[in-house]
Amino acid sequence: MWPEPSVRLYNKLISVTAKIDQYSFALYMFDEMLRMGVPVNNYTMAIAVNCYCILKDINSGVAIMGFFFKSGYEPNVATIATLIKGFFINDKEAEAVKLFEKVLDLKLCVPNNVMILHMIDGLCKAGQVIAAHYQFRRLESSGWCPNVESYNALIDGFCKEGEMKEAGNALESMRQQKVSPDVFTFNTLIDAYCKEGKMEAAEKMLEIMTQQNISPNVVTFNILIHANCKEGKMEAVEKMFETMTQHNICPNLYTYNVLLDGFSKRGMVDEARLLLSEMVEKGVSPDVVTCNVLIDGYCSQGEMIRARELFDSMAKTRIKHNVVTYNILIKGYCKAGNLDEAWRFFDEISRVGLKHSTVSYNMMMHGLIRESSFSDGWKLFQYMEAQKLRLDMHTYNILLDGLCRIHRINEAFAFLKVMEARGINPDIVTYGVMINGLCKGGRLDDALRLFNHLPSNSLNPNILMYNMMLDSLYRNEREGEAKRLMQEMEKSGCAPDGVTFHIIVWNMVKSKKVHEAIPFLEEMCRRGFNVSSEIISVLLQELRIGEGKDEKLQEIVKKVCAQNRQMNVLFCGLNTLVVVVVLKCSDLFDL
Repeated sequence: MWPEPSVRLYNKLISVTAKIDQYSFALYMFDEMLRMGVPVNNYTMAIAVNCYCILKDINSGVAIMGFFFKSGYEPNVATIATLIKGFFINDKEAEAVKLFEKVLDLKLCVPNNVMILHMIDGLCKAGQVIAAHYQFRRLESSGWCPNVESYNALIDGFCKEGEMKEAGNALESMRQQKVSPDVFTFNTLIDAYCKEGKMEAAEKMLEIMTQQNISPNVVTFNILIHANCKEGKMEAVEKMFETMTQHNICPNLYTYNVLLDGFSKRGMVDEARLLLSEMVEKGVSPDVVTCNVLIDGYCSQGEMIRARELFDSMAKTRIKHNVVTYNILIKGYCKAGNLDEAWRFFDEISRVGLKHSTVSYNMMMHGLIRESSFSDGWKLFQYMEAQKLRLDMHTYNILLDGLCRIHRINEAFAFLKVMEARGINPDIVTYGVMINGLCKGGRLDDALRLFNHLPSNSLNPNILMYNMMLDSLYRNEREGEAKRLMQEMEKSGCAPDGVTFHIIVWNMVKSKKVHEAIPFLEEMCRRGFNVSSEIISVLLQELRIGEGKDEKLQEIVKKVCAQNRQMNVLFCGLNTLVVVVVLKCSDLFDL
């Protein structure tokens, strides 16, 4: 007769089964142990409780724990930590807190780092960072010092809530408690500062990190490269990439994809090709994201033949197209005015076994409305409704824009009411579309009323809307209102851009108020904004009329021309260099 399997053997089998995510089978084996009278221990209990928690059956987990207590087993730290984690998995934060506080108040066991991490991380992920901070302080005052993982969870919680001051205080608390931060601590802070657009603070964190002999990793650089690419700071990106190699950190696929996206979005397709060659040389294989980024870059530049060639070459390199690939080409062909090709790719989505997304329909509808007729776009919208497809804000904004473009403003307002009746709150883009339609339709007063109504809808005008209104006011010779709007814009903290300055200066020089435009031109030069050839032409004409005797005007013309020439030389020089290098490397990866 074979001997009964021991508790150790059963525990090992249950543990292995749970590790390969076969939780139901692990619990079946646990029931088998109880049925056969095989002795169980705390380790068995912890595995069983964990399995029930992961399967979102927290009540059974609590019942198992109760059964063990009644059988004379003392609660241990591993089982209670598992149950706390289970409460969080099952969205029962209050029960998790109650159990944790019982542990502290009744001294059921000494909380270990795992239990503390489950508690702090669970509360932070549930959006209860204040409660997490309270428990943290309570632990510290009771003599327990949380480890780096728990501090990281708290800092991450503060960062996700935008509480950067508190996150900084937590970092300082680590120093006081002599808990050494790690690369994850700094990556979390750098990422949060980047997302808030505080690049100086992010770079300061990188500096502190290296001063403390904590080596940045590929994630650190990916965060900074991505943030700089988003802001269009390609020089900073190149420096960061160089620093990365100086630290002997190899760029990964994500790094290259982010860089390629940054170059492609700014029309720097040749630079993107050069980088792709380097990527392949270093043994990093492109994926569908890489190809999508490059196809998007070609489409943005109107190079549809090269976009199509890359699309076709993907099959040869066994990179499967996804719905994003098709969406990019649909958008590209629509933008190029080739609706037949756009329709072909739209129809091909379902034929190749992919599923149309709302984005696919939006792209096609946008193309039809812009390049064909509103009625064709409207038919596609009606088809979306009939098929009960998800309509998003962009869908509605496309239709509103279409109605405004064909001067059916009243219908656009009626459609806006339909949106609101369906529970869809218009966003800043919606109002931008409507205001633009009113301005172009000669209904400036109505546009102003809608613009002034934005704060009552908890919306703040962006720079595009301010520029739109300024341009319309100047065109309608309402200069006083334009100046008041500029003052309001400054008070609201919305910084003027190159377009804002162009509108102001162009309207001043056009109205023969050249000297009034000089301070604005000086500010444009100071901020590095390019001055248009139309404005320069008017300034030169004024200079000729005055026979070059106007010293102020002469000085500003020199400044403007020098800046524009410098920018053009830099642009031309960069492109020449890139073309030479790309030609030399073209044999490495033929696109």
